[in-house]
Amino acid sequence: MNEASSYERMLRGEKVFSPDWDLIGMQMAAQAKLAEFNALPTDRVEERMALLKQMLGKVGEGCMVLGSMSFEYGSHIELGTGVLLNFECMFLDGAKVIIGDFTLVAPRVQFLTATHPTLASERFAFDEATGIPTGGYTINKTITVGSWSWIGAGAILMPGVTVGDHTVIGAGSVVTKDIPSHVVAAGNPCRVIRPNA
Repeated sequence: MNEASSYERMLRGEKVFSPDWDLIGMQMAAQAKLAEFNALPTDRVEERMALLKQMLGKVGEGCMVLGSMSFEYGSHIELGTGVLLNFECMFLDGAKVIIGDFTLVAPRVQFLTATHPTLASERFAFDEATGIPTGGYTINKTITVGSWSWIGAGAILMPGVTVGDHTVIGAGSVVTKDIPSHVVAAGNPCRVIRPNA
């Protein structure tokens, strides 16, 4: 049986060693297209949408990305119908980032699928002779945001979290655990404040 590639292990949420030059090559290719996209003014909608559809895993009808964005791969990002990404959103998309229909994402929201082992002895690989770290390990976990939701400016969504439908996440919140549907939630860590009927 062939050993799974780093890319396959990454997508399965398994521990992956870095630096991995195959993954870095994929990221660099994605960055070239992303630079082209970010250089286009927002009013050149057709050109921007064509590039967006080349770069991302899914782009629903009526999506809009205002200004620039950043990501590692792009191909793991899935945007539903009518999604709005405001200025300077960032995606560490070593796993999927799925955003449901008609969800609004405010400026500078971060979707961070990447995490690392908490113990340094597990986070790094060490040279046996010198004991010096030669690299580290990353684990990526899918982030999912439901439909008709609103993620406030500067919010950070951590690896593996799910935000439900019709939910509002307050500006500056750090979402470390799943947030249910039909609520307003905010804070660090993000907590449910009240229903959103």
